[in-house]
Amino acid sequence: MDAIADRYASRAVRSAFIYTREAHPGETYRHHSSMDGKRANAKALREVVGIRRPVLLDALDGPAHRAYGMLPNMTWILGRGGLILYKSAWTDPEDVEDSLK
Repeated sequence: MDAIADRYASRAVRSAFIYTREAHPGETYRHHSSMDGKRANAKALREVVGIRRPVLLDALDGPAHRAYGMLPNMTWILGRGGLILYKSAWTDPEDVEDSLK
């Protein structure tokens, strides 16, 4: 996804990763019990996975996660003014890039 964000940056396309919750808590990282812990996990996500896009943190009680559908790996493309241009229940980079084209 970072590569796609890089390719479209000159077209005023911006991409962010919204970190809502751990998809599999306990497998590698614990369930978030504090924002400090969540920030530490987000930092690890950047360092270990190498995500370069901005990582936005949802609150512990998950209002962004609820607002955007509660699925673990969704992608949304929003146009200016918030118009929904693309929505997918699962992030597939090829589908995302096809939608941007």
